[in-house]
Amino acid sequence: MFDFIIVGAGSAGCVLANRLTASGEYSVCLLEAGPPDKSPLISTPLGVAPLMNSHTFNWQFNSAPEPTMNNRRIFQPRGKTLGGSSSVNGMMYIRGHHSDFDEWAELGNRGWGFNDVLPYFKRSQFQQRGSNEYHGTEGSMYVSDPSYIHPYSKRFLRACEQLGIAYTEDFNGETQEGAGLYQFTTKNGKRCGAAQAFLHPIKARANLTVICKAHACSIEWKEKRAVGVRYLDAEGNTHILGARKEVLLCGGAFNSPQLLMLSGVGPSEELEQHGIPLVHELPGVGRNLQEHVDALLVRNTKGRGPLALHWKEIPFLLKQVYDYVVHSSGLLATTISTGAFVKTSEKENRADLQLLFIDMRMDDHGRNMAFTRKHGYSCHVTLLRPKSRGFVSLHDANPLSDPKIQLNLLDHADDVSRLVEGVKQTRALMSAPAFADQMADEVFPGEAVQSDAEIESFLRQKANTVYHPVGTCKMGQDHMAVVDERLKVRGVQGLRVIDASIMPTIVGGNTNAATIMIGEKGADMILSDQRTDTVESDPIEAQEAAALSL
Repeated sequence: MFDFIIVGAGSAGCVLANRLTASGEYSVCLLEAGPPDKSPLISTPLGVAPLMNSHTFNWQFNSAPEPTMNNRRIFQPRGKTLGGSSSVNGMMYIRGHHSDFDEWAELGNRGWGFNDVLPYFKRSQFQQRGSNEYHGTEGSMYVSDPSYIHPYSKRFLRACEQLGIAYTEDFNGETQEGAGLYQFTTKNGKRCGAAQAFLHPIKARANLTVICKAHACSIEWKEKRAVGVRYLDAEGNTHILGARKEVLLCGGAFNSPQLLMLSGVGPSEELEQHGIPLVHELPGVGRNLQEHVDALLVRNTKGRGPLALHWKEIPFLLKQVYDYVVHSSGLLATTISTGAFVKTSEKENRADLQLLFIDMRMDDHGRNMAFTRKHGYSCHVTLLRPKSRGFVSLHDANPLSDPKIQLNLLDHADDVSRLVEGVKQTRALMSAPAFADQMADEVFPGEAVQSDAEIESFLRQKANTVYHPVGTCKMGQDHMAVVDERLKVRGVQGLRVIDASIMPTIVGGNTNAATIMIGEKGADMILSDQRTDTVESDPIEAQEAAALSL
């Protein structure tokens, strides 16, 4: 028996484990399906590339065939280790635009506007540049400038200047729009993910139990109260843990709705199809899936300037290994160092595209290693607030099966037109005078692709995501909401969802920082409820409690 059981040791789960055990008053068990995060690939920032192919630390999900994307299955990597996706991601620290959170509040989620959540962003952060109105230096999540900037990344910044894109000092400050340097969750050249920042420093606490290789199968119920979790260990043995106070789901936008449905909470027709007894009907579980759809443009170069996995580059690469081992600096200590936030039109009141420049040729999430042997440069163009919506459902009632993921990318016409414009703008940047002396032919989309219809065809054939799924247990007040503003699952007791799945709308940027903020705010709400014993009642819960008392 524990006071709290946290399912999933990802970005939010590690924060919860830290904050809920800090006073010593409550016992906490943290369950993680993957192994400990002991691989040097995790601690080395550039290790993110081989982690894409790891079956040990990566769930390696794929979507169902996507009708809107030429029936392709879209690769969806997710972290499967302590730290979750913060242990396998690109470590970029981006919060989103201020208005993203104000919109959450406007949807009826009190206490989730930007001014409400900013203190939680600052609480978790140790900002290398120092503290100010937007940044803190008291937290354990290190946020650092890149230790290495490739000459081609500097060319990209010059190209932005040549095309009239202003330089911005801080994508997380007053003005997001513009070109500049990304910051990363790194400390002294090493990854500083959620496990490194929040979990490892406190693993010796007597009131914290961490169990790895524990695959959650279902929530245990007493009537409509969550009272525990059933899980399988690495040998296939079943265990049941009891929760005196609450079960907290932190599995992310794919695993949290899957576990809810496996446990009898979700759309009744979905559960009936798989023979799962209904505990409580919530039609919104698994719905509202949002992802940043992304196109990758690639150009060749005449010479050897950009990075390449070529034998001629061995001396340079060996020097980078030496710099990293001896000085924790250089190429291996960073990932994508430069980018920009831009508008598809001056009519927009905020940037709706994000650019990420890469100093080498890239294809298929970096898994196409042969493609990296030639010299060239690439740039992601990402649509920040897509209108297309997908869903997560079940293949069957087997908890070891992957969730069924349907992204529906580019299902909405507005997404298509904006990303087509984004491709045009990115093309212009990649052929700016800053690259002229070395610029060769275009690989993707290719010189033959010019009209809007041809660009759209390219997108449906090649566009992917940048691994930011959110929204499948959305916070809100409408009938499709899964959790209320205190992150309690509607219609049941003793259960909350605290991860990226609660975002009602996706933020304009990378999602890890916002997920950590959700963990911080969620922990505060739990502790506040425990202190006061006056939890604000969900209207549905209140009605059911009254019915039970009768």
